[in-house]
Amino acid sequence: MKWYITVGFTVLVMVSTLLIRIPVPGGGYFNFGDVVIVFCGLYGGKRSGLIAGGVGSAMADIIGFPLFAPITLVAKGTLGFFAGLAHDSPSRIRYILPIIGAILMVAIYFAGTWFMPSFGKAAAIADFPPNILQAALGFVGGRLLFLAYKRIETGK
Repeated sequence: MKWYITVGFTVLVMVSTLLIRIPVPGGGYFNFGDVVIVFCGLYGGKRSGLIAGGVGSAMADIIGFPLFAPITLVAKGTLGFFAGLAHDSPSRIRYILPIIGAILMVAIYFAGTWFMPSFGKAAAIADFPPNILQAALGFVGGRLLFLAYKRIETGK
């Protein structure tokens, strides 16, 4: 993977995270960045997914929610890394690894929000359902986007 493609993916993750922001109860927001993160990992591999997911999302948080940027760096980087592990994996594993990444992302956000002094347990619980929904939609959307890309690439 060329470095400039990873840089482009990083910017694409940031823009897709900032472009459409739908507020959720705990103070965060729903966005389409996870779709791009899963696609980036599946397309570019674990390094590209890790960098684009973690750095791109953290940069978006620096603009909108700077307090969450470190948690986002780890959570979204984990999602991208696991999606990227699926890049050269057998077909069944291509589905399982991004799901594991999405589960870990939700768990990281839950724990990070819970232990953040200004948010705590109530915010972590309030954000849990929207985070699950975003992770699920990110997985499905990213897989569909990748399948569409593969279909276009092969001409079938």
